[in-house]
Amino acid sequence: MRPLLERLGGFLPAAIALALPTVFIPIAVDSYILPRASIVIAGAGLGAGLALLLPGGPRLGSLRLPLLAAILAATLAYDFSVNQGVSLAGSYTRYESMPVRLSYLALLAVPVWLLRDRRSRDLVVPALVFGTAIASVQALVQQVMLTNHEIDYRPDGNLGNANLLGALLAMSIPLAVARGLRGGRFVVAWWIGVLVMVIALVASTSRSGGLGALAGCLALAVFQLKGRKALWGTLAAAAVVGAALLAILLSPLRLLNDDPGPTRLHLWPDAVHMIAARPLTGWGEDATGLVFGQFLSGDWAPQVDRAHSGPLDIAATQGLVGLAALGWVLVVWLRGVWRWRLGASVGPLAAACIGYTVWVLFNFDWAPATGAFWLLAGTAWSGVRASETAGSTQPGRPDPVPRQRALRSLAAALLAVVVVWLGVAPILADIWYYQGKLELAAAADPIQGRYAWVFGKSLVARGFPIGGLQEMKVAAHQGESDPQLYVDIGDAEVALGHSADARAYYLMALKIDPYFVPARQRLAGKGVPPSNFEQVLPIAE
Repeated sequence: MRPLLERLGGFLPAAIALALPTVFIPIAVDSYILPRASIVIAGAGLGAGLALLLPGGPRLGSLRLPLLAAILAATLAYDFSVNQGVSLAGSYTRYESMPVRLSYLALLAVPVWLLRDRRSRDLVVPALVFGTAIASVQALVQQVMLTNHEIDYRPDGNLGNANLLGALLAMSIPLAVARGLRGGRFVVAWWIGVLVMVIALVASTSRSGGLGALAGCLALAVFQLKGRKALWGTLAAAAVVGAALLAILLSPLRLLNDDPGPTRLHLWPDAVHMIAARPLTGWGEDATGLVFGQFLSGDWAPQVDRAHSGPLDIAATQGLVGLAALGWVLVVWLRGVWRWRLGASVGPLAAACIGYTVWVLFNFDWAPATGAFWLLAGTAWSGVRASETAGSTQPGRPDPVPRQRALRSLAAALLAVVVVWLGVAPILADIWYYQGKLELAAAADPIQGRYAWVFGKSLVARGFPIGGLQEMKVAAHQGESDPQLYVDIGDAEVALGHSADARAYYLMALKIDPYFVPARQRLAGKGVPPSNFEQVLPIAE
């Protein structure tokens, strides 16, 4: 049994790397983000479970204490969250919940525990690049459709967001370039992959993805340098990336797409004010959408729920404690990969992670891309640990006694149950949501506010206003951050003759988004009819 588990463990990180760019569920309402969030949770949980069943493997080394600190910081942010419901389930289509944040950290550790030879580490790179290449081909098809006016959205390769494709390309292009430069019998395939991904990056029009890919490729060159040349190379690479950023800011590229760059320059100062209001533990994982409206100084974008900068978003949700803990992890990781950058594919993996880091400075963590980042970081650290322990004569850890084996097996089984609950139940609920089976959706995932909202709204539409109102209030209690929910509750209260209660919910909608027009209209007494039922309900096929 142990050899089989070891073989499965050796393939698991590569399977996750392949799944993140490719897996989507067309029969779900959230076809793109939710499946990847579930892959992150399931992959981290299964990997940790296998590590429990396979004791005696590599240790985390100097990353152990920083990783524990980051876990404690995430738990602390959850404990002090302004809404523990949303911090547990994650807001709909975002899912940056406490379980997902912990899963990211687990994805850093899992490759270290499970990848016990260079061959298994080397599988992760082609898996991610191949998966991203598939998404790139899909993006190119979408570009043709966009040119022919068959679609009206940016090519995203079935990731649901063009910037997410940009993030995966920022990591995959440096990896493919490194493999292409290494040569071998598949060298032509690697360079074809580079070409396809570069064209897809242009089609996505992701400016941050382009900056990230540039930074990652420059990092490949820097990691080949030693001594003072490495220092000068780092400064030169930073200058090139800075010049590229300046070119974007000073050219028409700054106004590209529906999410123009200058919007971030308005959001970031507001995010700083939000962080300053609760600096230590933050507002709680994925609670930004509930709170950010109180700190907005202008109508910068509809329903803002992110600062659009990874460090600011972490500081807002986990406070300076969480930001410092993650910073500690990354500093220790960077020192290790820099020292061992010339061995075991560590350099290319680290360059890919640098590509993501540049991308996330202008975006926010999101499971399809962030899960891949932490997986690559863990694979790089696996190479670091292999280099650190090469030739070591230290004895391995003794096999656990029967009682310890039983406890490990029990812990692995409990972890599997948690994975099913957090990873599988939301998928089932969303499929039922797509099919219009709203009561089943709400029952399958009772901690996700979106399903209680749509179920309650359906009850109101069918002539059960009291039951529907109760369900929608459950959604509000669970931390649903869409201001339309609170307008819907207010409308239901008006229908029942509770004008004072309705006003309170309209004001709550404006607290979340002070520029939300439907709530303003209702408070102004313009007699706006209740919001359209189909706004949150899918059309069952």
